[in-house]
Amino acid sequence: MTTTPNYGALLQSFWTPPTTSIAENPDSTSDSLSEPTDIIEFLGEDLLWQQTIPAQEPDLKEIPADLPPELVEALHAQGIHQFYSHQLKALQAIRASKSLILTSPTASGKTLSTYPGILEGCMNAGHRALAFYGLRALALDQFHKISELLSAIPVVSRPVLAMMTGDVKTEEREQILASDPHILGVTPELIHFQLKQAWKSQRWATFYQQLRYVLIDEAHTLSGSYGANMAWLIRRIRLTVDHYGGRSRELQFIFLSATCGNPKQLAQKLAGLKPTKRAPKPLIWIHRSGAAAPHRQVVVTQPSYNLTSDTARIIQFLLAQEKSGIAFCNSRRSVRDLTGLLKSNQVAAFYGGISPERRAEVVQQLQSGIIKWIIATEALEAGIDLPELECCVLRGWPGSKMAYQQRSGRAGRVKPGMTVLIPNALNPIDRYITEHPELLISGEAEDVFFNDEYPIFAAKHLLCAAAETGIPTSKIKHYFGSAAIEVAKLLMAQGHLNKGRNGLWARGYPHKDVNFRGGVSQTTVKLVDAESGEALEEVSEDIAHREVHIPMPSTNGKMATDKC
Repeated sequence: MTTTPNYGALLQSFWTPPTTSIAENPDSTSDSLSEPTDIIEFLGEDLLWQQTIPAQEPDLKEIPADLPPELVEALHAQGIHQFYSHQLKALQAIRASKSLILTSPTASGKTLSTYPGILEGCMNAGHRALAFYGLRALALDQFHKISELLSAIPVVSRPVLAMMTGDVKTEEREQILASDPHILGVTPELIHFQLKQAWKSQRWATFYQQLRYVLIDEAHTLSGSYGANMAWLIRRIRLTVDHYGGRSRELQFIFLSATCGNPKQLAQKLAGLKPTKRAPKPLIWIHRSGAAAPHRQVVVTQPSYNLTSDTARIIQFLLAQEKSGIAFCNSRRSVRDLTGLLKSNQVAAFYGGISPERRAEVVQQLQSGIIKWIIATEALEAGIDLPELECCVLRGWPGSKMAYQQRSGRAGRVKPGMTVLIPNALNPIDRYITEHPELLISGEAEDVFFNDEYPIFAAKHLLCAAAETGIPTSKIKHYFGSAAIEVAKLLMAQGHLNKGRNGLWARGYPHKDVNFRGGVSQTTVKLVDAESGEALEEVSEDIAHREVHIPMPSTNGKMATDKC
């Protein structure tokens, strides 16, 4: 008597990650004479496509001799005796009072492209700079680099660097401002709320009066509601600068971005820059990189029905070859599944929300060779500078060419690099990439769009501006565009905007109605160890509702629970 196979169990065995971990050094039971040592040989029939991007030689330029001597000596102390060509172009643009957008590849020295010009302006003319970073972790990494450079400048002429985020209390903010910072690192949300309080603080008023540079990192992330809110925030900053006696027309906007399809349009729209007779080209686009780049191998596997297992096997192979790297997953659960499946003390999960202490610990262990691989979500597309990493493995297509470039660029910065894409067999977009793998190394990235004329955004930010400084009635179009005039009239008719002797004003605290990131909750929840009370991670409220009820192994092997 024959029985029907259990087809459900058969399919589940293909589509569900194995529950047993992969041993770090499995005993070979193969009859082959030798184990494969090359990724192409290892993949065999699972290889779909591979290409090697040749190395690029650096295009070096001399550091201008007329930079402040203390700054030149500090650069020399950091081992920097020449600039890449794009770094010199950025410096020249800043010195010429131009705004710019720089879209050179990852690991091409974007930070060093912009800060020499900003530091020169701070040292010679007393200018001030606002540096916007979308993530606190990114701000910390970037400020560490600048702090190293500043530490080599004598104290008497050293510009003051400070960082201020939303978790810094009001009294601490005043202490930070009391240091008279030349460069202030912030998140967009902090300035959004702080603009309402500027009238209470002479130090804030003085800072805006002296503001010259507005630096915005990761500009390609400013799409949708996030981009529209940022554009409106910049308009409010212009009004604030003029209100406190500064010159908003002289503000210089410096955008740093991954490659996107419309960089000039994006930057001009964010900053409100338009060609005029005095400035027919209000923005300079710098895109040709002069940085050195090692060669990179790009590998695409056959589409996988079991992404976690196949990703783990590739990482295990690369670990056996003593290769270090980073693996990107498209969800936090996939990070946990992959890390749990590998069960290796050479592998660590690296979320964007982990504590600064744990972050520093992972980086130190990676640098010392204790950890070889980190498993991350999209939160680590930016803000991580780890030249130790050689390989990047992508568990599924990340959703866009920009995201692919950002993730791929996290590894292979000093040594020859490798990127391995494991497409999801069940995702039509992944399937499309397998049919056109050449898109990974050619073609333009996607355009970035947002609608800054959407009436709801206009109304909310007009109310904020009216509550902050008031809006001169004759300058509504000047600061906010012609579309804002009709919105202002409607708000006045509803009684939300009031007309006074000095212009339009509003009551209350309209800032709380603005959500910069769209539907994503801005409230965060800390995950702590139930036994020790150790803080393990900080996540947004929407992620907490979705995930923290699931038992979640922490990065150090303990069980994480939430204490709200």
